[in-house]
Amino acid sequence: VSYQGAAVGSAFIRIKLKPDLGVKVVSIANRSEDLKVHLGISAPPLIATQAGYVSVDVPRKDRQIVNFYNYIQQEHDSINSAVKIALGIDLEGKLIEADLSDPNNCHFLVGGTTGSGKSEFLRSLLLSLIYRYSPQQLKIALVDPKRVTFPEFESKPWLFSPVVKDSEKAIALMDNLVTEMERRYQLFEVNKCSHLDAYNQQKIQQQQAPEPRIVCIFDEYADFMTERETRNALEQSIKRLGAMARAAGIHLIVATQRPEARVVTPIIRSNLPGRIALSTASEADSKIILGGNQTEGAYLLGKGDLLYQVGAQLQRLQSLFADVVRLP
Repeated sequence: VSYQGAAVGSAFIRIKLKPDLGVKVVSIANRSEDLKVHLGISAPPLIATQAGYVSVDVPRKDRQIVNFYNYIQQEHDSINSAVKIALGIDLEGKLIEADLSDPNNCHFLVGGTTGSGKSEFLRSLLLSLIYRYSPQQLKIALVDPKRVTFPEFESKPWLFSPVVKDSEKAIALMDNLVTEMERRYQLFEVNKCSHLDAYNQQKIQQQQAPEPRIVCIFDEYADFMTERETRNALEQSIKRLGAMARAAGIHLIVATQRPEARVVTPIIRSNLPGRIALSTASEADSKIILGGNQTEGAYLLGKGDLLYQVGAQLQRLQSLFADVVRLP
């Protein structure tokens, strides 16, 4: 191979290698265990193909924390602006965001095992929304069966409803979101609009209050999958919202610590197009989150090291960390 340079990220160093003619990429990927031994690292480095080179991501011994408040400032954008969520920073230190009005990112499936930083990722994502959008622009629905992920956000004006902590209320919340979606589509029909932005533009011109976007963050979805009745009810609601809610301005972010086949069913996967994989317990779990034969999630470093699926490509990011939650 020939050395093409390196990039230093907050958690790892990416070494860029170009295979010589006749050298297969798979022969480089097969050296991951050898590199683990020779470099003295605790896990095999993540080796992946990029445009024009093969990347070998070697963990840093002096890993850096990415402070939320260095990247997100309090600002309330105009009501018509797209709602963006902050995902993390890339190798160049640039903040990467996802636009929820994009059909490829309108709903997200997030998976990561214990220690992956999933809860901190969800908290920073939620905090980025609250910092940027007023309660008139955005409502948040939270499902927190562990009761410890979102304690600082209780009773805030952004909440669509009180934080949900049990299965019955989770089913009721999803039913309410479906009802709200249908109500909005009836308003769109009457006003001859095809989506929320067009409807809100009309309301502003008529000097009437626009409809806020709604983001539902569903932590630890697997906890609700033990009972068949609960599972079926939630799956049907997620199916309807995933298929239809984008134009109505309602978005789902469903996270689980156990991305197993019996938890993340084909119905869930097909209706949540956006994918975030934090460190997974196995290659099989990584494939369920990212789809296909994408096993890279099993080789992440934990503590907010994540893969964001952008089309057919995987972008490796470090999530933001807010050590103390300071609400605006």
